[in-house]
Amino acid sequence: MNTSKHIPFFYSSLSLCLFYTTAIYAEPITQEPTVSDTVTNSLPHATPLNDTSHNMKQWIDSSQRSMSDSVHNIGEYLDQSLTKDEDEDEEKLTNRSYLRIRHRAIYSHRGKLENDFKVYFKLDLPHVKRDWKLILDSEPSDYDSLESKQRGIASGSKTKAGDTIGGFRLQDAQFGNWTSDFDIGIKIKLPLDPFTKASLSRVDNISQNWTTQFDQELFYYHSKGVGSLTQMSGFYALTPDHKNIFRTTTSAQYLQDGDKWELVQQLNIYQRATDKDLFEYSIGISADTNEIKEVTNYWISTEWKRRMYKHWLYLAARPQLEFPRDYNYRANLGIMIELEMFFSKNRKIDELGRYIPKPVKQRTIADHNSR
Repeated sequence: MNTSKHIPFFYSSLSLCLFYTTAIYAEPITQEPTVSDTVTNSLPHATPLNDTSHNMKQWIDSSQRSMSDSVHNIGEYLDQSLTKDEDEDEEKLTNRSYLRIRHRAIYSHRGKLENDFKVYFKLDLPHVKRDWKLILDSEPSDYDSLESKQRGIASGSKTKAGDTIGGFRLQDAQFGNWTSDFDIGIKIKLPLDPFTKASLSRVDNISQNWTTQFDQELFYYHSKGVGSLTQMSGFYALTPDHKNIFRTTTSAQYLQDGDKWELVQQLNIYQRATDKDLFEYSIGISADTNEIKEVTNYWISTEWKRRMYKHWLYLAARPQLEFPRDYNYRANLGIMIELEMFFSKNRKIDELGRYIPKPVKQRTIADHNSR
């Protein structure tokens, strides 16, 4: 593979997402001459550079605010259109709609350069009763492989154009120590493809140091049939402040479309090095049940994720070493670079947060005390 042909495109494509988004909603950069400008004209390499940097920062901030306001206005308009209740306390019903734009580039020694662009749009409807939320996802990942889901590299279904789904979600309904979500909607394409999804989750403290979480998800698309995802996770705090966390995850997925079970075992260590930096170390194995060689991949990886600017721009780099069945288990060294942008007026995004989950009762008490 001629790597030199791809290196310029590899780096330029990472900045394309940021440039394109900010350029569309950008306000013109204006700079009115001042007295200080007249004085510093004789020093072309000093203050003017600082002024340019300051103006560029203002331009980026205004562009991000403009996009965030647009997202908020869409959510607010739909919320008011679907239901109006004059008795509600507006200050307690904050619209937390958000837009996420992600660009990912993956290069491996035995593979090829892959670029993935994904948009996720979540509309919050605070006035709608019983916590129903409007969801819109441009590339749902329900039928992605279990390994890509568990490793956080699911890119969404790309077999056909127009796979965007829209629907409603009944969120965080509680049944004793269980929490649940329920989705219903359609794929926005012709012919329309209705879907439904239900998930259950339970968290238990089995000892002073160990916490377990059980997740069960069932989903159905008219075009592909039934899918099931079962996951059992264990969490252990390596430090008292929970900045370093160990996690073990065992999961199984069945897809009627492929008529097979996929299995994944993964071990992770999360290390919150600074307020802006997160490191993640991972090792795992994946397998399926419809091949003679059941093991599909072994891998080890390290990811560094950094908050580049405020709470809406993140950059991640993940070098990884794999031994996939597709390459007859020969070593395949690669790297993934990811750029994420978030646009929300009222939601504070923390992509670096890794937490040990709490049981329902503890969450209820914590929410009550925070009010």
